[in-house]
Amino acid sequence: MIMKKTDLPQVANSIMNALHEDEVEIINELYKACEENDIVKIDQMMELLLYDIEDHFSTEEELMREGDFFAYPMHKAEHDSMRKEVNALRDSWKKNKRAEEISDFIKNRLIPWLLLHIARWDSTTALHLGD
Repeated sequence: MIMKKTDLPQVANSIMNALHEDEVEIINELYKACEENDIVKIDQMMELLLYDIEDHFSTEEELMREGDFFAYPMHKAEHDSMRKEVNALRDSWKKNKRAEEISDFIKNRLIPWLLLHIARWDSTTALHLGD
């Protein structure tokens, strides 16, 4: 396990907190598969991570639109940037099958990004939206 749900900052919106917790489970499973170099499991978990990220981000974006959140364009731009990075990682995985590339991305990019994103953008968004 690379990350615990308790490592996540909590925000003032239960839907957003649940999305973050679901993502931690997937990140942990993918990281474990990378440590075990389980190619089949990595294939499955990469697709699940992409699906989950899209679900997570699109749900938040819908909440922001419905709540007329003033910083929607900036928040969505952060989502779009990470969508692009994770898609590029999946494409690289399909070509090279390098588990360490994924585990390095999780450890050095995805988790730090997620924690900062929650603290900076999601906390502000959640305060605006409420519960």
